[in-house]
Amino acid sequence: MQGPFEELRSEGIRKNFEKALSSEFEIAVIATVSSGKSTLINALLGQELMPSKNAACTATIVSIKNVDHRQEFVARCLDHNGREVEPLQPIDIEKMKEFNESEDISLIEMEGKIPAISSQKMNLVLLDTPGPNNSRNAAHKEHTFRVIKGETKPMVLYVLNTTALSTNDDSSLLDSVAEQMKSGGKQSKDRFIFAVNKIDELDPDTETIEDTLRNVREYLYEKGIENPNIYPVSAEMAKLIRMAQNGHPLTKKQKGTLLQHEYFIDEPRMHLNPFTSLSVTKKKRLQQQIEEARRKGDTYQEALLHTGVPAIEEAINEYLDKYAVTAKITSAVNAFRDVVEGKKLEQKLHAEMIENEERRHKIHEQMKNIQKEIQKGQKAAALKERIQRKNYDAHEVIRKIEGKIETKMDNLSELFRSEGRVEESRAMKIVNKLREDIQSLQSDIKTDLELIILMTLRNDARELLEEYKSYVKDLLDVSGDGVEITEFQMFTSELPDVESLIDHLKYTDKVESGKTWVSTSKWWNPFSWGNGYYKTTYIEKTFVDVDEIIETAVYPAKLELLENVERAQAYMNAEVMRLKNFFYKEIDRLEKLLLRKVQEVEELSGSSEQLTRKVHEDKEKIEWLKDFVIRMDRILEI
Repeated sequence: MQGPFEELRSEGIRKNFEKALSSEFEIAVIATVSSGKSTLINALLGQELMPSKNAACTATIVSIKNVDHRQEFVARCLDHNGREVEPLQPIDIEKMKEFNESEDISLIEMEGKIPAISSQKMNLVLLDTPGPNNSRNAAHKEHTFRVIKGETKPMVLYVLNTTALSTNDDSSLLDSVAEQMKSGGKQSKDRFIFAVNKIDELDPDTETIEDTLRNVREYLYEKGIENPNIYPVSAEMAKLIRMAQNGHPLTKKQKGTLLQHEYFIDEPRMHLNPFTSLSVTKKKRLQQQIEEARRKGDTYQEALLHTGVPAIEEAINEYLDKYAVTAKITSAVNAFRDVVEGKKLEQKLHAEMIENEERRHKIHEQMKNIQKEIQKGQKAAALKERIQRKNYDAHEVIRKIEGKIETKMDNLSELFRSEGRVEESRAMKIVNKLREDIQSLQSDIKTDLELIILMTLRNDARELLEEYKSYVKDLLDVSGDGVEITEFQMFTSELPDVESLIDHLKYTDKVESGKTWVSTSKWWNPFSWGNGYYKTTYIEKTFVDVDEIIETAVYPAKLELLENVERAQAYMNAEVMRLKNFFYKEIDRLEKLLLRKVQEVEELSGSSEQLTRKVHEDKEKIEWLKDFVIRMDRILEI
């Protein structure tokens, strides 16, 4: 940060500014098995890099950073501990298959140009997450829940399979999506996009797009999601068209499918843009592009624009411009706004003291009184005592989490309780379903607890800073006339922000995620419940009592989750105390800064000659500051 003011070049300001401008914005792509998620990502990339097959094919997390200057995609691989196991190298689909199938690889970091998504103002990262029903480890599930609940409000592109909508595989994730969409304003809703894929596989004689999208809305409504942003797409056709446009080789089957691209032109029902949740302005823009492609006779481009994928890209760019870029700039500006405001007040006060001799004398006496109060230390001691007594109550949000555990566990029990005894094939399905649902709930609860801890720390840090500001105001108030209360910010301009206060606290790894069961006997008996054999004259079948499954599987997991909540609350209380202890040291540092500032003002107010000389010396600084504030406000108006 250039400029004549040392405070604006401080290490803390620089770090906050760089952190804001270097932050990455994630768009997480989430889906269940066979939804066409990998195909949609390939369509966005304009080439085939993500393995796609009719099975659970994403076993790792893949992050794809949008880098305009890269001519080809490159990737490196990390293991579960974040260690590099494959260096940065050019990547193709065969390499990706190899990496994806490796048990040693947990994260693949890719870089390359994502053609139709802007990266001019944002460090964009497309995140491909393992589905809710095929994750190799709990950490992957937890990451998916963190993205959905993320405070930075990353976008979530949720891919639904038109041909297999109600699979129950995504129930837990959709519940979490519904919670987030209801918890905030328009941005909380806008950041979730539901891509309804394989729309071209509908039977045109029996299934209309209108009916299909109505079914999707009803399905999501049952999950608590109202007025979703729905985008019908054909990811496969979009991918093939772009591969052909970019000169990538196609298989014989792909070439045969590509020959059918004119179906999207000739069949009005396959003009998908009118069915999307895009704004009217964006729809008109796409229509203009369609007409332009038609005039040029470019059937590939015209068909591509009808597939719905470009509409999703428009929605992503619109969100980035509307929310992400604005938030990034605002965060960067706020990193030094307080210091700027403090300097403005300081310059203003200097000018007023020259013009008003009486006020200069009052301020001089006031600064002397403040120094005496600071040196006594009584008010600082009282401040520390108030801080010690402060207690942020997270009882209500903790109770909500416990209620979520109770409700979801009871729902799991009721789902199967009416079945009585079942054959072993059905019992196996029940056990697998319970395992998946409980693991998802564990990830859901763990990420809830993490957010509560972070929220609690931030609230406490905010209250600590407000306490200190009140202390400074009180010093001004009791020490006589002079500096007005409205001008006290010049004495608090170098306060740390909330993030700086809690940045040194590490908390996410200390919340237990719960324990998963391990089979100790036969497959249908993971908790050592009894087995029974019911024989007839003609046939022998193995049965399992569903009530015993519930008693032995659901209830222990429920108790474990509730114990995790208690442990998290105890940990949170300890972290709050650690934050307070850290702030006690901050108070001592801030006291020195305050005393130095008061002494500066006292020296200047004590001598009109010295004050006049200082104002004259700072004339250029004042002009620079005025210009800087104008430029800063213009940035925020963008």
